[in-house]
Amino acid sequence: MLTYLPPADIVAHPGLRIVLVRGVPSPWSQAAKTIFEIKRLPYLAAPLDVGGANAEIAAWSGQNSAPVVAWQDEKPLNRWLDILLLAERLAPDPALLPADPRERALAVGLCHEMMGERGIGWNRRLQMFAGAVATSNAGRLAPLIDKYGFNTADAAAAGARVAATLGMLAAELKAQQARGAAFFVGEALSAVDICWVAVANLIAPLPAAQCPMREASRAGFTATDPLILAALDPVLVEHRDRIFKAHFRDPMEF
Repeated sequence: MLTYLPPADIVAHPGLRIVLVRGVPSPWSQAAKTIFEIKRLPYLAAPLDVGGANAEIAAWSGQNSAPVVAWQDEKPLNRWLDILLLAERLAPDPALLPADPRERALAVGLCHEMMGERGIGWNRRLQMFAGAVATSNAGRLAPLIDKYGFNTADAAAAGARVAATLGMLAAELKAQQARGAAFFVGEALSAVDICWVAVANLIAPLPAAQCPMREASRAGFTATDPLILAALDPVLVEHRDRIFKAHFRDPMEF
């Protein structure tokens, strides 16, 4: 059971702590939390309210966003790769990055295409921003628009970019399955599989029983762009469902 503590409590804590987006299945928060849980790393969590000031968190970490992760007296981290590498350092087993250098480079690259700048999450967020900007009703998204930026050209290209990445991911998965491998990279679960489950909720969220959230939020998280829908190969959905069942909290908690 996920328990949130006040931000002041985790700032003062000497161990591993994480700030998570509360109320919606943020891909970045869900991936970080699940990586810690797969590695059996105990942590304390504090909530970030999207659109809120989150003053204590921002003063401590320099970020009004999540996830933010800190270990002992080390500098708080907020980038997905930094968080993954910290988890690998604290709990090398089970490894979520392959030992083979080529496979490791592939894994990091595939994760970036989902979680990094101009990746799936980035572009789907632009599509969400576009609706708010078009109606002059940014509301709680306004701080995020200010933080991550918005321009109409990138928003217009977002659907095609997501579709291209989905096509690439489906091809990778099919090639792996053809050689008898059940994961995106190598022969074992990796961060790529975890990131895919997390970011897929920005395209076709898991059903309410597995991913409960307000219906208004679900509508925003569900892609309607025809290019994206056409590129969402059933093999990707099947993989998402299998990895979720084996490795994620069911239902998701956020």
